Amino acid sequence: MEKEAVKSDKIMKKQYSKTCLIQRTGSVLVLALVVLIAGFLVGAGLITLGTQSRLAGLNQVNDMSARLAADAGVDRAVQEINNAVAAKTWSAGVLPSASQALLPLTRASYSVSTQYDAAGGYQILSVGTAGNRTRRVQTILRLKGLFDNAIQCRNNIALKNGTVIDTIDSMVSLNPDDCTEKAIIGTNSTEASSIVLNNEVVIDGDVVVGVGGDTTTVIKDLGATFDQSYALSSAVEFPPVTAPSFTGPGTLIEVKSGQKTIGPGGDYPAAGWYSGIKLSQGTSLRVIGPSTVCVAGAVSMGQNSEIIVDSANNAALTVYLSGNWISGNGSGINNASQTPSKFQLYGTGSAGQQIDLKAKSDLYGVIYAPDAALTVFSGGNIYGSFVANDFELKNPANFYYDASLKNVSVTHEGARFVISRWNEQ
Repeated sequence: MEKEAVKSDKIMKKQYSKTCLIQRTGSVLVLALVVLIAGFLVGAGLITLGTQSRLAGLNQVNDMSARLAADAGVDRAVQEINNAVAAKTWSAGVLPSASQALLPLTRASYSVSTQYDAAGGYQILSVGTAGNRTRRVQTILRLKGLFDNAIQCRNNIALKNGTVIDTIDSMVSLNPDDCTEKAIIGTNSTEASSIVLNNEVVIDGDVVVGVGGDTTTVIKDLGATFDQSYALSSAVEFPPVTAPSFTGPGTLIEVKSGQKTIGPGGDYPAAGWYSGIKLSQGTSLRVIGPSTVCVAGAVSMGQNSEIIVDSANNAALTVYLSGNWISGNGSGINNASQTPSKFQLYGTGSAGQQIDLKAKSDLYGVIYAPDAALTVFSGGNIYGSFVANDFELKNPANFYYDASLKNVSVTHEGARFVISRWNEQ
């Protein structure tokens, strides 16, 4: 009996051991299955997250590409319009367009349509597409000339004590009370003391400095009065100016004594290339009609000499100057028409060109010489607008910016269409 009991006990223990082993094995399998499922879920989640991240990244890239494509469409249309303006072939029928034009080195494309009317100007719609993304840019263009500001320089401006900067509209009157436009003087520079405003300088308007510039260091204010000062959001552009393609006569305009004339029927032709202009002491050159001269060399004005723009016969003088302008004491420009646009000087020389301009009394004129050092000495008020690399007003004067200079046509020198409004979707 004892043997049978022992045998039975051994059998029960074996059965119990097998049962425990089976239970443990089942638990391990269940645990392994749970781990496997959890791993699968985590992996699936990571794959989904990765896929979503890649899709988000791809959409962002497509969105940026579509935006670049839309911008490129606008740039293309503006460039085509301005190419026609520069080539003197512009008309209201210049309406750039494109359909699904490819943006180089990308898979993006753009389509452009353009409308024009004399009252509203140009309206451009550019649609950029990349993958599943589309961006729309709508712009309105305005015609811009070279003389949007009273004084605009690449670098330095220096105004003497007591100088006053104000505005007039010569199409209305020469009285600043009849003009509500504000004057602006500015530089593209961010260097310290690029603009020096001496004591009692008064500017009825603003003073602006280069992009990112600190107005407190760029403007050396020694007791001036002005409205606001701020940094430009984008640098002022200085479009190149090219002299007309005249063929001659290539001689020197020279007045050794008395007076000579230039213009229709005058001593010198109204249009042409000249090697230089030289006025001896006490002489004068009278402009008797619309005249445009290109000067390959220098303009030299002897003491007490004058260039006179006649007030009759629609007289006007436009000079494209490659060399320097040198003025002796008491010499000057006498624009008897009292219309600033009737005397225009364009500096077409290389960097370092020197323009020393004088006037015995009031000076009426516009000067565009963005690579030149411009020095002006006036015996009275100044009316017009100046653009130079550096500008110094040698004597205190009332400087009146002519707001009518903003009214330009495509035939004006340096005119081009620029974006005035921008809407992006």
